Amino acid sequence: MPDAAPPAPVTTAHYTANIRNQMITTLASNSLPAAGTEGRVYAVTDRDRLEIDTGTVLTPGPSWGAAGRVGFSVTRAASQSIPTGTGTFTAISWTAEPTDTDGFIAVTASTATIPANLGGLYDGICRVSWATSPGANSSIELLVGSTAFRTPVGAGVQMTDCSITIAGMALVAGDVISIRLSQGAAGAINVTGAWQMWRRYA
Repeated sequence: MPDAAPPAPVTTAHYTANIRNQMITTLASNSLPAAGTEGRVYAVTDRDRLEIDTGTVLTPGPSWGAAGRVGFSVTRAASQSIPTGTGTFTAISWTAEPTDTDGFIAVTASTATIPANLGGLYDGICRVSWATSPGANSSIELLVGSTAFRTPVGAGVQMTDCSITIAGMALVAGDVISIRLSQGAAGAINVTGAWQMWRRYA
């Protein structure tokens, strides 16, 4: 609210600038107005989150319930064969999609794409189970476009579970992301896994 006293009588300009543009309106998503006033905030009851007007679009803000989250989770329960060859990477093809809030991925698929207006900082984790030890110099990586963020599985006989954690990664709309594996055992190895990514904020 303004520090200065309002004019008497209160003008439309004063009301809009100091009250209407500063309050948080509670409403359902089907009642949201079009974007156009940068900084205006709405509490959207059927989405359990705040939505913020950038001046051109409404973008998700903090949420107070599961319905307000933005992101996806995918799984692969049936085995996928990963060929041997240190330095040769194979993308996991995901077959089930327990959650996808905004059309990040359409299974069966190996890539997800950050939707329009949903760039931001993302957290995530992928866990992979190997049928047998992947062997020396194996790796799991998150590929963003052509840039790899890689975690070595190790240089010796390995455990049959591995994971990669993503924390505060800046992604922009249109970024194509995937999880890829490389293994150095004597032959191909079957894997299963689960992957999830959630937008923390813009």
